[in-house]
Amino acid sequence: MNDIKPDRLDFLAYWWLPEHPKRRVPGRLTWDPDEGGDLQLMGELRELEILDNHLPDGNVQKYRARPSKLDRHYPVIHGSHTTSTGQQEAYTVLHSLSLNNVGFNGLEEYPEHITAGAVLHGAWYTDPADIEADRAIFDLSHLASWVDTSGLETVYPRLHGDADGPYAVIKGHRLPAFSAAHGGAAVDIRQALEHTGDHEHTSGVEQSWRLVIKIEPMGELERFTDIATDIRALVTIGVGKTADITRAVLQHPKLHQYKLDGTPAPGFRDDITYLNRWAHRGNDAATVRSHELYFSLDQFGGPDSIQRWLQTATTYRTELRRVMATRYTDAMYLEDRIMNTCAALERFDKVRRPDAPKVLHNKKLVDPWFADRIFEGAAYAGSGFESLIGEDAQAWAKKVSRVRNQLAHHDDPFRTTGQAGEHVLAEQTYWLFAMCMLRACEAPESTFEAILKHPQINWLRSQAEERLMMTTTD
Repeated sequence: MNDIKPDRLDFLAYWWLPEHPKRRVPGRLTWDPDEGGDLQLMGELRELEILDNHLPDGNVQKYRARPSKLDRHYPVIHGSHTTSTGQQEAYTVLHSLSLNNVGFNGLEEYPEHITAGAVLHGAWYTDPADIEADRAIFDLSHLASWVDTSGLETVYPRLHGDADGPYAVIKGHRLPAFSAAHGGAAVDIRQALEHTGDHEHTSGVEQSWRLVIKIEPMGELERFTDIATDIRALVTIGVGKTADITRAVLQHPKLHQYKLDGTPAPGFRDDITYLNRWAHRGNDAATVRSHELYFSLDQFGGPDSIQRWLQTATTYRTELRRVMATRYTDAMYLEDRIMNTCAALERFDKVRRPDAPKVLHNKKLVDPWFADRIFEGAAYAGSGFESLIGEDAQAWAKKVSRVRNQLAHHDDPFRTTGQAGEHVLAEQTYWLFAMCMLRACEAPESTFEAILKHPQINWLRSQAEERLMMTTTD
């Protein structure tokens, strides 16, 4: 079994509950970014409670007190692991559930099996609500592609006439961070340069961009993760691939490194690694080139637009997360993608227009129907979206309403064929929501122009036109 890796764990340690620090149980913790945490103990976290049952004949029967279902939940579990170098490491396991303790019978102690919701490596916390830090750093896949700005420069002197010069000169230039503010938090997208190779056989410079969030004097864990999740959604939309959170660390002003002489070095923080499943993970980690982006950070408008995006994402948080869940995984049924996005679009319009005027239906003025709200969303997204659907927005909205109703009410043809809607419609509704969010955060026109020029959008436009022609011919 190995010591900690960036996003996986597999090690032996002693485990206990914060309220019972003297009862320590050996066990093995594994963590997989897709499956989550699994804790296999050699005993039980809670001490056995043996009770007496006095029988009519005067004998006493021993029995185990049966735990309640509530006792299966462990908000916090502490762990202590000794590394191969003899260093003690602290672990806090969060939001865990015992899979077998309610079924324990008999008077003996049993091995307990626990599933873990999240893990903190580097500190002990006694209450999930008390997890605070003043800084958090998140690594997101494809963030560097979306930033689309490089400080790397490679020169081959011999190609420029310097026959006696070096084979190659690689320079890594430090670039300023892209900084925004949101709700008392300083949000930076910051460049990181690191040396690669062993200096003897290989050598180079690797560039990455990281999300760094600062909250003074302190911020709760949820505040950091909310911001990171909202930035993840933005990058996913801009890149067209799932921007996974591949690493997350918290930093606390009282948790710092030490110099060789044993004195504190406050300028150098120790990391508290935070492991979470982060919803779904993408299956395409290939580098995205500039021409493959739907829009870049520069086309999005830079830090000012990031600030407005975070505010908009706060307003429409549940809607945004519901729609983005359809992009983070390939395992979701097409019908579920359509239903999730339709529900989010309806709620988006209700939040954006809480006092929407009545509309005329069946000669009566009533609250807007679903199709009315979809039509209003299309109008809000702008003329670019109407070119994407290839038909009158009102007619398209009615089509979306029919498909939604077939799915929601199990109507024909969904009842008889098991199908309703199609991939093109799912993509159209997704981009309607994305464009509405971009309008809400006042993204510049360069964002929409870049989206509408993307090859995938051109394909989607051609497919919509083809289907409309087929419908007209029929």
